[in-house]
Amino acid sequence: MDPDPDLDLSAMMETSVKDLCVPVAVIVAESGRRGRRRRLARQLRIAGTTLAVAAIAFAGANAGLPLIDAHPGPGAEVGPAAPAAATGQLAPTPTPTPSVDPDPSRSTTTGAEDRRQGTKFPLAPVPVIGTPRPEMTTPGAPVIKFTEQSVELELRSLLSEKNGKTSAAHPVNAERGDGASAVYLAYTSDNQPVTLELRFGRTELLFPADGSNPGPGQAPFRCSRDSGTADNRSTACLAGYLPNGSWELVETDDARVAGLYSYRVAIWYPDGTVVDFTQYAGFVNDNGEPPSYVREKPPIEFLLWRSVAESPVWTYYTPVEGGTGG
Repeated sequence: MDPDPDLDLSAMMETSVKDLCVPVAVIVAESGRRGRRRRLARQLRIAGTTLAVAAIAFAGANAGLPLIDAHPGPGAEVGPAAPAAATGQLAPTPTPTPSVDPDPSRSTTTGAEDRRQGTKFPLAPVPVIGTPRPEMTTPGAPVIKFTEQSVELELRSLLSEKNGKTSAAHPVNAERGDGASAVYLAYTSDNQPVTLELRFGRTELLFPADGSNPGPGQAPFRCSRDSGTADNRSTACLAGYLPNGSWELVETDDARVAGLYSYRVAIWYPDGTVVDFTQYAGFVNDNGEPPSYVREKPPIEFLLWRSVAESPVWTYYTPVEGGTGG
């Protein structure tokens, strides 16, 4: 009987593996180690990318300018800024968006910090300048009115390290419709004056008690629209909650006076107080129009201008009846 090659091959393979023992536990353990290594490598790559984006955004914020370059359409209510993209830029939207906090559900704080459910102000905090004086904090102290004289003295104190000088200026020919007290000053630096428009008032709008973003018509200020005539300078508008619980908007464009680039900082405090300060890149003429010569940008650095507007001293002022601070 001739041998069967298939049977011989099968018998040979059976004999060769009969005494082998498969190390299942070793294989499983090694697979687990490799899986952990891959997960760790992936987490490190993600963390590295996140830190890089955060570093870009932080560096850009501290350079003194907002990190966005877009505007809502005409008449659009201000909305929160969108989360930072890989380029370090932010873009505003006319409607509320989810919090920029990566995981707002993790917040366990109370009070002002509970406003994490709304959009946090996306730029880095600025130094606090200006300490409330005893005549402001003493019970029964006289009320400080938001007048040209008092505001000019306050600004000189807040800008003591700058070389510029302040003086009276022509009103900006614009109807804001907010009923606020308005003070117009000239700030002169390098022999080139610019106009400062400082508005202070109180609103009857209800501040969001739950810390959510104010919707259309629910905030006392909003993003405006750039005219497109300010030599294509970078335009920006963003808003969000500060750590103290107030709502802040910053805007860099020529929306306040067409053709005149400006830095605007507006703050809405929970008690209804509204501070709205604009610094222009030129001096507004008698007829309310921008001058023929303007600076490349306003002379007071953007971060310092934010510190001026955010100073706690303004919360001790009161508006002038009739909406004028002259």
